[in-house]
Formats: sequence, structure tokens, C-alpha cells
Amino acid sequence: MLDPLFYPYFGGTEKVVYEFGKRLARKYGISILTSRIPGTSPYEEIEGMKVYRTPSIYLKNLPSFMPPPYTISPFITRDILKRSEADIFHIHCRYFYYLETLIPIKYIMRKKLMLTLHNAKPEGISFMTDKSAALYDMVWGYRIMENCDRIAAVSRYTQEVTVPSYLKHNTEVVYNGVDEKHFRPRKDDSVRKKFGIGEGPLLLTNGRLVPQKGMYYLIEAFYMLKEYFKDAKLIIIGKGPLKDELASQCFRLGVQDSVNFVTGIPEEELPLYYNAASLFVLPTLWEPSAVVLYEALASGKAIVTTRAGGNPEIVSPKCGMLVPPRNAEELCDKMKLLLEDEKLRRRMEKNSRKRAVENFTWDIAAKRYERIYKRILS
Repeated sequence: MLDPLFYPYFGGTEKVVYEFGKRLARKYGISILTSRIPGTSPYEEIEGMKVYRTPSIYLKNLPSFMPPPYTISPFITRDILKRSEADIFHIHCRYFYYLETLIPIKYIMRKKLMLTLHNAKPEGISFMTDKSAALYDMVWGYRIMENCDRIAAVSRYTQEVTVPSYLKHNTEVVYNGVDEKHFRPRKDDSVRKKFGIGEGPLLLTNGRLVPQKGMYYLIEAFYMLKEYFKDAKLIIIGKGPLKDELASQCFRLGVQDSVNFVTGIPEEELPLYYNAASLFVLPTLWEPSAVVLYEALASGKAIVTTRAGGNPEIVSPKCGMLVPPRNAEELCDKMKLLLEDEKLRRRMEKNSRKRAVENFTWDIAAKRYERIYKRILS
């Protein structure tokens, strides 16, 4: 599998590759070719997966329409050719791989190629982001898709807006997932004690601090909610270039003492943050298939999120409420409704857990990928 970033870097795509990869590694030989970023070794084995890291230039300071980080790997062709024993090469980000990837796989070694679309065509983020991504796909993204033996999309939305019509027959949906044993309902007040939060409402969100995550609208909605719930608190898990701007917004609205920005949470502690929350809120403007929504479902949380992207495919009306993007008033109204109606909230919490376990586990996702691999090779 080819992923420009991998553990210990742990974004949404990296978590997907890690989780279904380690499950398939119990039966098959799974290798990961990724960028060597600071603090990592050229080779190691993780959960049965062989992880090879190619020398790379690691870029953090990028224009706003290119969310960091980004890597440039000058020796990628050499390191792909070293993996000639592979039957299938599976790309996990179409924005990082070009001719120096495609030529050795398809035209020198003549191997099978698969692509998972973790990112849908951007819409409504910003003019530069939307236009640059659309141009990229027309110039190069479609060329990658044309050379694939199979394409997977992480939501129907991603498939519909990203894959050109003449390639849709070669595409199927494989939803992301969650470890339902790790993320599960439980009573634990350790996070509330850590931040000095009492019995009042606690809202949780989890996402990079970049424009498309819509955190500005959540903070605005939280400010409105404080009129009704004086003791309400908000925890924002994530890091990114908007941290200072969002912190300034909290001070401007006078809610700085009620909002905590948190980063660097060990993976084993992350479920406790979901357990502590009264509601999970994701105010995103664009979202193909948010791993954090699966985690909230498995944790048994009622959810308020936007109708953006693949969110409605994940959060059914029985599990949460959907609002239009960029609408702080609607966001506030739905949070208020669920906090006031405990009976409705508890019913949604039970439905969320059930939906996650029946539809969205990593075991389910791994089996889907296994079937695709077998079809490609048959």
C-alpha cells in the first residue's frame, strides 16, 4: 500500500490504512511504502505490516489551499521497484503520486493497481481550494483513475462527485470504520475531572483546525448556546494553522474559559473523551467520510453535524441531527434541542452504537477490501 504519510503521523487516512491493513496482515503479506518523516526509521514492522519509508522532504508551511503536511519523495520510483514481489499496489492518496509512481507499477512491472479515494472533490471550501483541486483531477487525477484495476470510494458522495462518469462502473464504496471494542459506551469521568468540568453539558469535536472543518461556526454556536446553558463546556481536539485565530475568537466572544483546545492525546485515551461528552458535534463544510463520526457512533453518542459530503450516509436521523453548513444558528438550535430532550438523546445514543456495530467496523471494511483484492487478481 502506498500512503504518503503513516504511523506515527495519524490523520484520518493513516488510521484507515493502519486499521484495515493490520487485519489483513493476519492472513496476507502487507507492506506499506510511505515517506520518511523526522523521527522515523527507514524500516520497521507494525502489527504484522512491513513499513518501508522512502527519503522525503517534509513540508509544513504551505498555502491555505494545500492543508499541511506535504512530502516530496525523490526516490519513490526506486523504492517502488524494490517491492516487485507485490501482487497489487494500492494507492491511498491521489494527490501525492505522479508518473514516477504510475510508470514503474503499470508499465515496467505490469502490476495491478488500486486506488482508494479518501478525499472527495472539494466543494464550498474556498475558491482556490475548489478550483485547484478540480484542475488537478482534470490534468492528472483522472489519469491515475484510468490506470486502476479498481477504485474504492469512502462514501457514495465521494464516488458521485469525484469519479468521472466513464469510470463509475469500475468503482465501489467501502466505508471507513471503527474499532468497536476500543470505542464503546462506558461511564468514565476522568476527562471531566482532568479539565475541572462538573455535571454540566460537555460538547466534543475532533478535527484539524483548518477552514473546511468549520470550527469557526461551532464556536459561534457555542457562544449562543451559553445563553441557555451557562455551565456548558466545549473541548476541541485537533491542531492546525487556525489555532490562534480560533482562540482569538473565543476571547472575542468571552467564552475562552469554557473552551479547551487539546492535542497529543494518546490513542488509548481518545475513547475517554467521547465517553465524557454529552454530544459530539462536527461542523464541517466538506467531509468525504469522517472517521471521527464512526468513533462517535461506536461510543454511543448523539451527534449534531452538517449535511456536507458523506455525513448523511454515516449519521442517520435515528442517531443525530443534520444542519446546513455555515449555519451557527441551526447548529445551536439542534444542540439545544438534544441537551434539553434527554429521552430523545438517550434513544439516539443507543441507535448510534447499534449502527456502528452493524455497519461500520474495521473488520467489515477489511473484508470488503479483501474481496476486492481477490477479484482484481482473479
